Amino acid sequence: MTEPRTVRPSMADLARRAARLTVSAGIRTTAAPLRALARVGREESDPRWARATWLWQPGWGRGTHDRLYRRPDPYGIGLNPYEQQKYGTVMDALAGRRFSRTLEVGCGEGDLSVRLAGHTDALLGVDICTAAVERAATRVPSGTFVRRTLPREMPDGTFDLIVCTDVLYYWEPVTLRVGISALLDRLRPGGTLLAYHYRGDFGQAGTADRVHDGLRAAAVARGHDVRVHEHRNGVGPGGAGARFDVIVAPVPAAGEQIRGVPAPRRPEIDSPARSRHF
Repeated sequence: MTEPRTVRPSMADLARRAARLTVSAGIRTTAAPLRALARVGREESDPRWARATWLWQPGWGRGTHDRLYRRPDPYGIGLNPYEQQKYGTVMDALAGRRFSRTLEVGCGEGDLSVRLAGHTDALLGVDICTAAVERAATRVPSGTFVRRTLPREMPDGTFDLIVCTDVLYYWEPVTLRVGISALLDRLRPGGTLLAYHYRGDFGQAGTADRVHDGLRAAAVARGHDVRVHEHRNGVGPGGAGARFDVIVAPVPAAGEQIRGVPAPRRPEIDSPARSRHF
């Protein structure tokens, strides 16, 4: 998601933005050496202090999102033209197809989930914020929504559709690399991954360019087909633009080995906002 803002920011909005950028920069500076320490002698996918989300999403960890979602719709999505055109782009790319199992990363309160639900037999939405997934579950009763901190708490199983919109740029570089690998691992043969990210800066750890360049490189290295690779100019706050990619996993030929999904390292740790067998 992009940072909450009105169409025409007030002086108070601008002051809050400046404060947020300053705080985020300070957290990023502090977190970098601690992350290096956390990884000494450990796998990149399971470092020390893995639950300290401010280290891996500096400036935009779980605490920040919990504070934002104390009130509904903190991003003003319903009135935000950028968000609406983004959702339109994603749905247009699906071209009316139906999927058996869909993962939406960073589902928030279910604004995109409402649209995806009509195109999938089983929708799983995950978000770092408990209040967000609870509201999403109320809004989209046909889906299952759980609080997770990805990539550490990646859902089990595989999906034939994975959707990531304005979420992966919260991860610092190594976490992003680990996360991209985990998402591609969970894409079924012939499955589709859609990613869409705003190119502006609002104090997040990464950038849309880093996300999409890394995603495309990892997909190509696995032999996946990058069906769409777009720079969408002029959209979003300040006309900063966006990146959009559609990646499709190959269907192995008869007898060819399919890349396996790694076994989960730990049991489920959060109850779903809506209980349903998945």
